[in-house]
Amino acid sequence: MITEENYSLQAKNLLDSIVEEYLIKIEKLHTDNFYFHELKKMRFKINNRTRKFSDLSEIKNNFYDNFFQIIVFNIDYINLITDELTLFSYSYETKGQIINVLKKELKYNEIITIVEDLEKLENKILTQCSKARLEPILRAKNALENDFIEQNISRETAQKCQIYFSNAEKKIFEISLKKKKEILGVKFFQKYEIESLRN
Repeated sequence: MITEENYSLQAKNLLDSIVEEYLIKIEKLHTDNFYFHELKKMRFKINNRTRKFSDLSEIKNNFYDNFFQIIVFNIDYINLITDELTLFSYSYETKGQIINVLKKELKYNEIITIVEDLEKLENKILTQCSKARLEPILRAKNALENDFIEQNISRETAQKCQIYFSNAEKKIFEISLKKKKEILGVKFFQKYEIESLRN
């Protein structure tokens, strides 16, 4: 019979890796994503076929620049793309097959869509954490029913898994809060906090 609790190590290792994965995934979330969501919505009629933005061009972007570049695959498509950019109120200049597009100042309602993406990801990650916490508890419970372990080992597993889960959950909330502040900036973050308190 097993006398030492080690089921909870599985939860700890898994929870640590989920938190690390979350840190990597949220790096991709930035206010610039709003522009690229808009561009992905664009549709073009070419030879009676509907084409997406990504069929005609690619985007080059540096978060620190005040513009992004569209590299158009075929010079014939430049006017199609610039007409759409004008409809979306973007300022731009063309240089050959490259269109330099000025990043417009985003409104609160536009930036909040990125925060909503973050919150969806956060909820998904927290669900993964719940599963990581539960699995070793169920394994220990099963071992108890089959007389492999004593009741105290099963109880200790559940307690440790809950502690590991609570720690991971706290880290995720802290990471999310920091990222929300980064995305929204000081002014919009205050507005977001007030709105969150109302809900």
